[in-house]
Amino acid sequence: MDIDSEGTGWELILNAAEGALQLVLTHDEELICAQRWGRSDRATEILAPALADMARACGLRLRQLRRIACVRGPGSFTGVRLVLTTAAALRRTAPGLQLAGLDYLQALATSAAMDRRLPYGTPIAVLTHARRNLVHFQPYVSYGWSIPAQPAEDVRLCSPEDVLAQFAAVENPGAVCGSGLQRNPDLLARLAAQPALLCLDQLRLPSVDALRLLARHGDYAREDIEPLYVRPCDAVDNLPQLAQRMGLDAGEAQAELQRQLRRPPVSME
Repeated sequence: MDIDSEGTGWELILNAAEGALQLVLTHDEELICAQRWGRSDRATEILAPALADMARACGLRLRQLRRIACVRGPGSFTGVRLVLTTAAALRRTAPGLQLAGLDYLQALATSAAMDRRLPYGTPIAVLTHARRNLVHFQPYVSYGWSIPAQPAEDVRLCSPEDVLAQFAAVENPGAVCGSGLQRNPDLLARLAAQPALLCLDQLRLPSVDALRLLARHGDYAREDIEPLYVRPCDAVDNLPQLAQRMGLDAGEAQAELQRQLRRPPVSME
């Protein structure tokens, strides 16, 4: 395989936003290898060895990568940080390597459009689990199966009741997918009872083809990728209690957190 030929060259796609770790390797947009690891609780241990084995099997040196596309959220704080940090580290070792961030909910909506051949204009709602009684909700519109689904609104946090009200207000509900369905069985049952709604409750992970399509349309640059977080971090919400357990003053701990959050980033390059 001629790695110096014109084209996109070697490209890596990483996703650990929810439920699984996905690694996809392409060369000039041709699929070379794809892996899915279902042990999301061990993704931190798995990613580096799996990536090294994949590169070895494909005859690739990681410094030859030209592009890395990473799913930046919303989803698991740990999973999102893992892939973004890995990409940032590789960018510092590979000359000319560029990064792009992919939105997780868009990947799911695009998967639905591609897998079900949803025609142009079909609404697609994506619901993913955020925390108890809350889902990430974002409506999309299908642009067919060769262009990524496009957002109709910004992502927001909703309760199951809010979601039901949203669907009650539209005449053409289209399709709905995401982990928020199975994690909220009462919501799933009520949505599945709507005859005009295509309920894709088994679609809880982006397809390899959808990830490749989004990566093809990614906005690449030689900059680290900012994560997309929608809900507050549990550790931040629980900081006063955590500080007290550690013998620290809760007010001082919160003030220090705000100071660290406002501190400008410092590159190690």
